[in-house]
Amino acid sequence: MQIARRLLVLALAAALPMTALVAAPRAAHAAGEAAVAQDGPLTGEVVSRWLDSWQAFTAWSGALPPDRRAEIGQAIRDHRAATPTQPGRDLAAMTAAIEGMPEWHEASAMMMKRGFADLAAWAATGDRIMQAYLTLDYDSPASVAARAERDALRTRIRDSDQLTDAQKQQLLQSYGPSEEMNRPVMAIPAAELEAVRPHMERLRALQPQG
Repeated sequence: MQIARRLLVLALAAALPMTALVAAPRAAHAAGEAAVAQDGPLTGEVVSRWLDSWQAFTAWSGALPPDRRAEIGQAIRDHRAATPTQPGRDLAAMTAAIEGMPEWHEASAMMMKRGFADLAAWAATGDRIMQAYLTLDYDSPASVAARAERDALRTRIRDSDQLTDAQKQQLLQSYGPSEEMNRPVMAIPAAELEAVRPHMERLRALQPQG
């Protein structure tokens, strides 16, 4: 299951198309708090802060004009074609696609106000959170049961004597890659898994339906 990847692609491809706004200077971080860096500790408080900032980000980006959406959407596609995304780095790659644009500065200033060093740090934190989410969700009882059901269905299709080889192939393709292919590829530190675990329902609610 590439649920988290679908979330990032759908949300950012639609959300990162942003309006041209005046580049903002560095904003003050939350009083008394150190800014979250790209490789800083991932704690429960950081996860909660990131989730709050994601809501702010999507609300802000969703109000942007169509011409800016189109321009930045093209920038994301061009960047993706020129620079293959590393596994688990979807947010970082998509925000890198708009670096240097006025929108990058606006979004960066917004994230600074929410306690992140800049937009790159916010994106890197989000990637780590979503990778931990994927790992935890993959091993959840509901996901294990769903994978077993899909594997059993694939077996019934392959063993069917009422379907042609072409029909079997078409049906198997409709179910996507094998369940093993969907296993998260990154090793997540135990501390980061525990930081994300209490927020699973909130993260799951972000996933696109269907």
